[in-house]
Amino acid sequence: MDMLKIHAAALEGSITAYHEFLQYYDCSKKRVYGFVEGKDDPSFYRGLIESNLPDDWEVKLIISGRKDKVFEVFDKMDWSRFPKKGVCFFVDRDLSEFLGESYSGENIYVTDNYSIENEVVNFFIMQRYLEEILGVIGLNPTEINVIRLLFESNLKEFSEAMAPIMAQILLWRRSTVKVSLNNIEPKEFFIFKEGRIELNPSFLSAGNRLRHAASRVAAMQATDDEIADAEVEFREKEGIRKYIRGKYLMWFFVQCAKEIHEALPSLCPRYSVVPQARLGLGARNAMIVIASWVRCPTSLKVFLEHNFVAFIKEVTIAA
Repeated sequence: MDMLKIHAAALEGSITAYHEFLQYYDCSKKRVYGFVEGKDDPSFYRGLIESNLPDDWEVKLIISGRKDKVFEVFDKMDWSRFPKKGVCFFVDRDLSEFLGESYSGENIYVTDNYSIENEVVNFFIMQRYLEEILGVIGLNPTEINVIRLLFESNLKEFSEAMAPIMAQILLWRRSTVKVSLNNIEPKEFFIFKEGRIELNPSFLSAGNRLRHAASRVAAMQATDDEIADAEVEFREKEGIRKYIRGKYLMWFFVQCAKEIHEALPSLCPRYSVVPQARLGLGARNAMIVIASWVRCPTSLKVFLEHNFVAFIKEVTIAA
């Protein structure tokens, strides 16, 4: 098939990402290619990928829009024309393990946890966020430990409170009920007091949280027994936090940092006033900045070695 016919097939199939790939693809350039889901994904993947490539190589990441679009491109790719190790696909795990979904392909990378956002929510990143974004510098070891314990306690409280919600989301997915998960907003369930997270008094019971979530997405609520069984499934697979939706965790991370920042004088008496923040970031744009702080997951490093790095070595030897 000549290039004009390939372009026509891409347009007829309404696969914008594939068409963009065809526009950029050039086998003479020192470039590898990747397809990702959403607009924040390049911020996360680009730096991690390029840190594993030779200095004179680059990666072109193409946003597909949704996971199914990523796989649609994969299925349409003519592997007799394009090098499989030089064109890779990066998708979130989501709840695939519980839905019987599997992804086959040596050049398909699936996140270890629910999504890329889950890699960001840890204390090492929190400490950098406080220092470099919120201006909290000069903490001594004792103060760092106070904040670390508070962060870990908050994360555990948040994760446990969101467990029934994620169980309900799983049940909706299994029943093929279409719901907009963005309509469920964690900020409605929680409040903070002096940096410590608490459930809003209106949502102390899991039943109230579930009823509210169901009303927000206009879907039927599962029974208590169904929710309990789904929660057990989560906990049997490395704990609940691994499967909390990344965007919910991202809200927690940014809000927790903001609340700790504002409560600093009560947490660390040496601070008489709240340090001035250096940047204004929220849950919607924080990933753009802090993604570069994430250490490359072992699974991703191995994937890159088997694909992009191996491809580059093959090309170099052939030249």
